[in-house]
Amino acid sequence: MSKFNLKLIAAALILSIGAIASVNAQVEPGTLLKFFVADDFVVNGTSFPAGEYSIERTPNTADSSSLLIIHGEKSMIFDTMVGDSRVAADRTELIFENVNGVNYLSAITVAGQTSRNELPSAKSQMK
Repeated sequence: MSKFNLKLIAAALILSIGAIASVNAQVEPGTLLKFFVADDFVVNGTSFPAGEYSIERTPNTADSSSLLIIHGEKSMIFDTMVGDSRVAADRTELIFENVNGVNYLSAITVAGQTSRNELPSAKSQMK
């Protein structure tokens, strides 16, 4: 095998490992994020009242790393998409998009991470 082919295989392996690491760099298994949300909000078309909530990954290791559970006065399992940023998040937080007075959960960031869990935009939820 030529040196070029070996370098190509090594580069592909490094990129594959990096991709796996970035997908798993979201809400880690066993991590429970706790929040107080001051206003009513919507997650994937479901309304939630203001209050205390926790978010965690589903406990089944066969589930996607983007599949999360929100617990509070109401609970549900919801799917997210992995988004990346060049800058690590300063803090762990829920990010909302306000459209016509309705707060839609749009992203979840974890302090120190460059990737985050993103939800569909509010406009796509209003269909």
